[in-house]
Amino acid sequence: MYGDEHVVPRAFLGLIPYRHYGIELPDGTMCENSPAGVRVVGFADFTRGRASRVANPDASPDVRALAVQRAMSRVGERRYSLSGNNCEHFANWCATGIAVSQQVIAWIRSFFRIALAAAGALFTIALAQAALAE
Repeated sequence: MYGDEHVVPRAFLGLIPYRHYGIELPDGTMCENSPAGVRVVGFADFTRGRASRVANPDASPDVRALAVQRAMSRVGERRYSLSGNNCEHFANWCATGIAVSQQVIAWIRSFFRIALAAAGALFTIALAQAALAE
């Protein structure tokens, strides 16, 4: 249905899984944000043969119409940023007015968990070396 925010699984270089987001337009095409810019693509090109799910199934007709209006207002824009203006930021902004990416938030959390674990391991090694030196 037009104004739906669709999500489809993808993989970067066939290795790193991520979710791709877009807004369905009244003619069945999709509006997406990608490194090529905000553009309209066919539904098959958007899904690449994978099943999509609708992220905003309970949206009202007015909210859906606003999502389409927002999406179309940015067609041609070329300000893609993986961390600050990716497909999820774009689709969420179209659907809700708030540009947020849960994937980016999860990646940042993972990075800090790994960094803290590495720092803890280095601290433990340093303490052990100091104890052996005594």
